[in-house]
Amino acid sequence: MSDTSNPFSGITASGAAGAGVLGLGALGVGSMLAQGPGNLPPQFAQVEQNAPWMTSAGEQQFGQGENLVGQGTSALAMAQAGQLTPEQQAQVNVYGTGLTNQARQMYSNMGVNPDADTSFLSTTANIDQQVNAMAQSQIQSTIQLGLGEISGGNSLISSGLSYDNAANQALLAAGQAQIQLDQQYSSSLTGAFGAIGSLFGSVVGKNGIGSLFGSAGGAAASGGSDVVDALGEAALVGL
Repeated sequence: MSDTSNPFSGITASGAAGAGVLGLGALGVGSMLAQGPGNLPPQFAQVEQNAPWMTSAGEQQFGQGENLVGQGTSALAMAQAGQLTPEQQAQVNVYGTGLTNQARQMYSNMGVNPDADTSFLSTTANIDQQVNAMAQSQIQSTIQLGLGEISGGNSLISSGLSYDNAANQALLAAGQAQIQLDQQYSSSLTGAFGAIGSLFGSVVGKNGIGSLFGSAGGAAASGGSDVVDALGEAALVGL
């Protein structure tokens, strides 16, 4: 005869063991839910912190590179048209004026009026050749400057793209690692719930539902529902 004053009197040893294991399983799942999928290793956190700086540095270098390429292209266009920069033109003018003044002074020292002497025309032509040679030298300098700016600009653009690509790759790797953690966490939860369900089915299949929650003539009549409620609450708290 069962003791109706005790709601747990109808639970057998095997039923109690099954309920206990189910309760521990529920608590284990609850612990897993509380912990979550976990955090990425520290190196990924460091990479994610550095990514914005890398992106900013890459954009800055890319912009500087574009400016240099633009300047170099403009310089080559000027050189191709035979144009001098204002500074270069000023230097050429000073050089030509100096040569002309020296020639006039030389003629004056010889007592010859340069404007009345035809030989001064050849001297002037010689001065023009020297001035033109200087201008061509300046143009060659502009070409070298333009090529150097284009080369340096392309290098900065490449470096900027490398920074940006490195930042993207770092963020992608961190994202993939987080996805893997989430998938592992999901698989663990699925396995835990599956194990609890299998254990529950095994206990009920072997001994019947009465062996888990009490006999139909004893605990079910007086306190069986209390046992079910208690186990249900324990499982919910665990989850």
